[in-house]
Amino acid sequence: MARATSSHRRTRSASRSVTHPERTSDHASWDDSDEQVDHEDQQAIAEAISNADQAAGRDNKTFVDALNASYDAFRTRTERSRGRLAVIPADAPPRGSEILKDPRYLKNARQLAKRTLGGERVIGGVPVKSPNFLDCVAVGNDGQWGCSGTLVGPNVVVTAGHCVDFATRVFFGYDISKAGKQVAVKKRVRHPEYHGTRHNDVMVLVLAEDVVTVDPRPIATKAQTDAATDGRVVGFGSVDPAGVFGYGIKRMVDVPIASANCVGKVDGKADTTSYGCDRNLELVAGRPLLERDSCKGDSGGPFYIAGPHDTWLLAGATSRSTDSAMHTCGDGGIYVRLDRYRAWIAKIPGAKLL
Repeated sequence: MARATSSHRRTRSASRSVTHPERTSDHASWDDSDEQVDHEDQQAIAEAISNADQAAGRDNKTFVDALNASYDAFRTRTERSRGRLAVIPADAPPRGSEILKDPRYLKNARQLAKRTLGGERVIGGVPVKSPNFLDCVAVGNDGQWGCSGTLVGPNVVVTAGHCVDFATRVFFGYDISKAGKQVAVKKRVRHPEYHGTRHNDVMVLVLAEDVVTVDPRPIATKAQTDAATDGRVVGFGSVDPAGVFGYGIKRMVDVPIASANCVGKVDGKADTTSYGCDRNLELVAGRPLLERDSCKGDSGGPFYIAGPHDTWLLAGATSRSTDSAMHTCGDGGIYVRLDRYRAWIAKIPGAKLL
């Protein structure tokens, strides 16, 4: 396995109107039909962004609504042409309604979409290609895989506290059904003040051996995380709104941040009430554009933010959906801020933190 030094850098590609910053020329995991579908999807996203920007003027809410409507129309046409038209009930409830009232989210969502046109971000959701983000791992027990995590030291993986039942081994690779490196977990240390999935939902896995073929991911500082307006979610999780199908392939998507530290208000209500996050300990991101989001199986996985010199830094670990979410996945999520737990991680016996 090649050392993944390039996975920490953000590079630009001009091959498509909407590209992902760390896309390489390695197409080994894609066939021609996959590439064609991806190309059509990216073109539709670019067109949806341009149309929404023209229609919205200065109104960020109108922009987000128009963007999703334009892309949904493309998706409906595409599914109809393939004989697979999904029917959505007319009385379906609004999704992630609280976040759609949040001016912070709406502003950051529009900025994220416009950077996508320049090739700096990806809002459609795509598989990760080698050698990118090798530090994102699948976390499992002896019988199955069920969570994600991030290598933050030669022998240290950070994941979610509620993943304790899936924490006897980790997998380095891109698809759990294919070749990769498995490493046993020597010790699991869940935060001493963990309570359900709602408080201090973080756990450290001390590995049985140092991993020398993958660069650990640096943890972002408080100032860097506070200043972020969007992030990149990577994980092995499910791809459908119910959180049932698709676990096992490493995917990524960029999402706008609504609340970087769970301090603020939405429609007169505190973030802690609107989203169910922990003040100063968690961040809220999404409801994502085009309804691409973290999901089941992404739990514990990385929330990256842009760092200096075209790098990616680890800002959070995926925890759960917001209290206002209407579905298991697709309405936005809550992420544990790892800058708040760095000192605790560093004190764990045997942990070699970067």
